[in-house]
Amino acid sequence: MTQQLAGARILVADDQGDVARTLCRPLHKAGARLRFVADGHTALQEIAARPFDLILIDMKMPPEEWGGLWLLGQLKDGGWRLPSLVLSGEGSKQQVIEALRLDATDWVLKDHAGDELLERCAKVLSDRHDQALALAGNDLPSPLAHRFARYERTADLDKKAIEGLHTLEAIFRFAAVLGLSTTPPAPLRGITAARLAAPSMGTWFDICTALAKLPGAGGDFMRMLSWLVPEGGDHRPVQELITVRNDFAHGRSTPSFSDAEQLETLLCRFAHRAASSWRADIAVPVSMTYDGTTYAVDALSLKGTGKPIPRTLPTRTSVITGQAFVVPHGAEPIPMAPWLLTHTTPGAQDVRCLQFDGLQRGKRAISGGTPFRYAKTDDGVDTPAVNHPDATEQTLSQWTAT
Repeated sequence: MTQQLAGARILVADDQGDVARTLCRPLHKAGARLRFVADGHTALQEIAARPFDLILIDMKMPPEEWGGLWLLGQLKDGGWRLPSLVLSGEGSKQQVIEALRLDATDWVLKDHAGDELLERCAKVLSDRHDQALALAGNDLPSPLAHRFARYERTADLDKKAIEGLHTLEAIFRFAAVLGLSTTPPAPLRGITAARLAAPSMGTWFDICTALAKLPGAGGDFMRMLSWLVPEGGDHRPVQELITVRNDFAHGRSTPSFSDAEQLETLLCRFAHRAASSWRADIAVPVSMTYDGTTYAVDALSLKGTGKPIPRTLPTRTSVITGQAFVVPHGAEPIPMAPWLLTHTTPGAQDVRCLQFDGLQRGKRAISGGTPFRYAKTDDGVDTPAVNHPDATEQTLSQWTAT
């Protein structure tokens, strides 16, 4: 079971740094990547800045007498769903009960941590990875949830590997669309007009890595990319799977058993991190009212594979009904058009998403007015007709390298 710890990113919040490092030595030997902080405030900053798979929380640390409880409360109120394991000293049983009420996943007595910590951490991560694909299908934005749901329910091993490659491409594509929607336009290094006109799986990933290097890159986009490739991470596993997909697409070979295993590991880890840390919302406004200070927007939240979920968004600025917005946690909505458009069935509150998929090709050469092509993100049998005045090559040209 300890293989789950290889490459796992674990945050350790404990003001007794030397003690924490000693307790966590077995985790390091098992391949976990550990980061240590001494208080709850710094732990929150780290969680917001980089991906983690698990948090170890000491009960008695700053900012309060029971800083571990303070941190758990902040995580719960902030919408984080990271698994957490509490490190407790003797005489704090009541605090452990309170920690479990605040959604702590498990707890270990510090006096016994040397014997139990490795096994408990491995068990928590193993359980969460077993649930990760189902959680992704329920909790992630619909364009991703549909793909993860299809991957999870595919039983045939050969077909599952192909579905896995489609799911990985869907992650690249949605992350790129999110980044293009939330980042100020600037030429993307290595991304030419020809590549954007007909993007491949490799192009989507290159768009993501190029976007990540721009100043002002969207925060939710950066977090999503980090769940796949953390900062300073090795791109080779992703690039290898892109090669596998290209070889399959061109009839050169089919995914091997080891390819399928590598793909499963990558997708489960991404799904776990995404389900634990995705706090934004993709929503489509249907109406709004204004009280002189704030707009109350009735919207449909595009989450999971079921019907959209009605919710109300308070905003300081008006929004365009019928168009998709990303709503970062605690921030104002950001329009996703023309990169992601929606089609709503009148009276049915049934919303379908269509993502940018290059430019429409015809007999004429591509020009500034050539319209975008869109691809459906769900299992619908047809592609609804959608359009937007900015969905042309002229918009695309702001991002292409000369």
